[in-house]
Amino acid sequence: MQSILNVRSIRAMSLEPVLQEQFDRATSACLATGIRGAFVEGCTYGVASALIYFAEALLFYVGAVLIARGTYTYLQMVQVLNLVVFTVTIGSQLMAFTHKIAKSVQATTDLYSLVQLRTDETSEAQGMLRPSPLGGDLVLKDVIFAYPTRSDEPVLRGLTMSVREGECVALVGTSGCGKSTVAALLQRLYEPSSGTVTLGGINLRSTDVHHLREHVAVVSQQPNLFDGSIRENIAYGATSISDVDVERAARAANVHEFVLGLPQGYDTTVGENGSLLSGGQAQRVQIARALARPSTVLVLDECTSALDGANQAAVLETLQHAKVGRTTVMITHQVPVMKMCDRIVVLRDGVVVEEGPWEQLVSRKGVFAELANGGEWVGQ
Repeated sequence: MQSILNVRSIRAMSLEPVLQEQFDRATSACLATGIRGAFVEGCTYGVASALIYFAEALLFYVGAVLIARGTYTYLQMVQVLNLVVFTVTIGSQLMAFTHKIAKSVQATTDLYSLVQLRTDETSEAQGMLRPSPLGGDLVLKDVIFAYPTRSDEPVLRGLTMSVREGECVALVGTSGCGKSTVAALLQRLYEPSSGTVTLGGINLRSTDVHHLREHVAVVSQQPNLFDGSIRENIAYGATSISDVDVERAARAANVHEFVLGLPQGYDTTVGENGSLLSGGQAQRVQIARALARPSTVLVLDECTSALDGANQAAVLETLQHAKVGRTTVMITHQVPVMKMCDRIVVLRDGVVVEEGPWEQLVSRKGVFAELANGGEWVGQ
């Protein structure tokens, strides 16, 4: 599947011989496994058939001897013969299905283990509050977090920051400083090891996770679109959304005019993962989907980094309208995105080291200016 999805990269880098070698190794291993399985199955079938014929021969011989001696009558011999042959036949048939029975037992064991898993102890099961509307100031206080696979290496080390309701804040810093981790915590994809994340004074840990995610819209770096129409992609995830709401979201995302120019309008298929659209068009459709939700918090994770200049300008124009009336967190390396935000928060080693508007941070000649002079930002 990965080879099919990345066929352009494979052809561009002439990786066919490498993948062909991997494919040949995989098929050889499958062939060897199949041969061993066929040998075992064939032997089992042969033994089972041999048992039936051997039992019949033995019974005929013993029965004939007993009849000749007058110990058994012919009728008794036939009854015993039928009973024993029937029993041996059933046993031999069971032997022929030995490997299938083993697979079934293993599958049943795995299924039972899955059924026994408790869902009431996961982090997503915690929290029952469903405040409506869910909004207000977004505050992270003394947040410490480490990913489960690297529990000894905390990403956030006592992070404290706040975003006022309706404010647009850019999160910037070097790779690995914790920007995307903050976005994950806002969606409750993970829970902080310690500290609190609150929205409108309500701890997100106490909030019903599905209710929270209905009010937190996320636009990622890669536009994740479904193989359906533009209308379906915009409406996904929003309950009771009408065509009017879809069009309103499309207008807000600056994609309405483009959609009307398509042969089938909003019923045009976008292809697998938006393959029939350009990068900027697909990204704006993803933004429209985020705006169609009743979201009060908008998280934009490097949503312009993969676009060319023209598409980036179109998406930036879209974001200017999208952030109005929403608490917006933009994770970015793009200077134009930083300049359009009300405030910039600079992270380093999992803590906030600087914050303020663009001009103030540049004139301060601190960490932000150091990163800017080092060519960390794009589009200066």
